[in-house]
Amino acid sequence: MTDLEALTQRMISQIETLPRRLADGARYLIDHPDDVVLLSMREIANRAGVAPATLVRLARTLDFADWSQLRAVYAESFRTGPARYADKAVEAVKQDKGSGLLAETFKAQEASLAYALKSNATSDISAAAKTLAHAERLYVAAFMSCRGPGLTFTYLCKMLRPNVELLGSEGSSLVADLAMLTERDAVLSINFQPYAREIDMVAEGIRSSGAKLVSLSDSRATPLQPHAFTSLLFSAESPSFFPSVISAVGVVEGLAAAMLTELQDTAMERIGTIEEQLYASGSYHAHRRAR
Repeated sequence: MTDLEALTQRMISQIETLPRRLADGARYLIDHPDDVVLLSMREIANRAGVAPATLVRLARTLDFADWSQLRAVYAESFRTGPARYADKAVEAVKQDKGSGLLAETFKAQEASLAYALKSNATSDISAAAKTLAHAERLYVAAFMSCRGPGLTFTYLCKMLRPNVELLGSEGSSLVADLAMLTERDAVLSINFQPYAREIDMVAEGIRSSGAKLVSLSDSRATPLQPHAFTSLLFSAESPSFFPSVISAVGVVEGLAAAMLTELQDTAMERIGTIEEQLYASGSYHAHRRAR
């Protein structure tokens, strides 16, 4: 483990106990390590939404004499490691205003998908798929704008295995759903900053039940991180006024494909049965492709 990896893990482990402003600064450093080298402390503070003095206090809280000493850890890693592709690509997109908003949006989405591919090791995807495939019950925690990727994952997984539910769905209660969790269950949580208030309820439900959590987020420093069995990342960067969930959709579709590989024959048989029922019920158009 490099010095930067050790520092990052330390910040993640302490972030819930830090004062809010220090936590905001730490979260930015965790998710944008190259910026510590490329930008001034004032610019980093501006982007993190804190005062420059907050970053100095954060450095001292982490047992560095000052900001420059903390920055030296990032500089050493920067010289020996690859640049963060998504951060650089999206910045380039934001500077190119000549090709129109649609082209900018598509470029940002390409960068987000590339970031998700580079940031999630095959072993992490496999571990997440195995956990979600074989849990007694599978729950999906996705709120507000993350509801879209959550619904996609729920729909796909219902075709692969039984006992898949979206937490807090219509006709249900999040509190009641979380009260049903056991250590034999698994939860996929999807979220990005600013986090929905339900994230704290999910964290408590995971903590008290012992259910396995797969966290899919824009950061390794979410309130759910201390409880996560496996963590996956996506980028919510966008040139639009609102964050993008396109790479979250990409990751959940990849997870579903990995779960199919994990479940194999039982999942394929279930898919075939459901498909036949959809045609028989009239849910699918009667015209079918030749096999």
